[in-house]
Amino acid sequence: MLHGKWLWIWNWRRCLDGDSLAVARRLKDADCAGVFLKAGDGGHDFAQGAPIAEIIASLQAAGVRAIPWFYWYLYDEPFYCYGAQALTWQEEAENLIATCVRLGAAAAVIDVEAESEKAADPEANADRALSLVKARLPDLDLYYAPLPQPNYHRRLPYRVCNRYCRAALPQAYHNAMQVAPEEAVALCYDAFAAEGLLTVPLAPAGGAYGSVTPEELGRWARAAVERGATMLSWWSFEHIDTECPQLWDAIARVELPEPEETEMDEDARKQAQACAVRQRLAGLILSGDPALAEQAYREMQYLRLLAGLPLVPEKGESAAPGPSRPAN
Repeated sequence: MLHGKWLWIWNWRRCLDGDSLAVARRLKDADCAGVFLKAGDGGHDFAQGAPIAEIIASLQAAGVRAIPWFYWYLYDEPFYCYGAQALTWQEEAENLIATCVRLGAAAAVIDVEAESEKAADPEANADRALSLVKARLPDLDLYYAPLPQPNYHRRLPYRVCNRYCRAALPQAYHNAMQVAPEEAVALCYDAFAAEGLLTVPLAPAGGAYGSVTPEELGRWARAAVERGATMLSWWSFEHIDTECPQLWDAIARVELPEPEETEMDEDARKQAQACAVRQRLAGLILSGDPALAEQAYREMQYLRLLAGLPLVPEKGESAAPGPSRPAN
């Protein structure tokens, strides 16, 4: 699982004129771990003015990580979008695979937004695409960056992506959502919880463009950390540099806990663990996958046995007392 502070890059040429050393220096000054660099769009390589492999190698040689990200549409047939032809879900998956093989990438991010809702069956196509990626690259760590409120975007394949990805990076841009920074974070986390989607960690992406102020960025980051985030990112490097360079110092001031830090007493630790178990079981039950729901039922029964509680009867059965605790 990634952690730390990250920036998104859409257009490399607008990032300090594509000077890798200058970009790396700017990121290090802001205490950032690395960048997500756009590498593919609709099954095509995304032109960055220089080979993606060279850009990533030069950034990593300068001491910052660079991870490719891919914009997916998940259509069954090629179509024209924004003046260019987007290919099929299979070609999008093949493009990601080929690029990651060429880069020797250990991780990749898929960006699935509103265009994917127009596909005939976004969930089925996402499942096919991600299954293909994992079959070819089983050790690749996948992350996905969806829209921030799944209750408003029920055709986006959140549940499918949760099954294949290490974490979700929802685009909780408070300026785009037109709410206060804290409210954007709350709306995002609460929607994921209500939809049973906290089966993977959330690592929100924030807006850092236009009229966003350093004070707003700091408030947004604090709200995300309070909800348990150990990784944050912002859109985007080029927007900060050209529109609001004062945000670099604000990002540098953001403090994130290390994932292994657990500054809590034993009671609080137990409560947090119990909450995590409940959230995980709820996510499995609400996933819509009968096999995952059955897995949640079996785990719940075992936990009740450990606690000395009676088993929950299956439909049509009467409750029967079980052993107070499984035999050692």
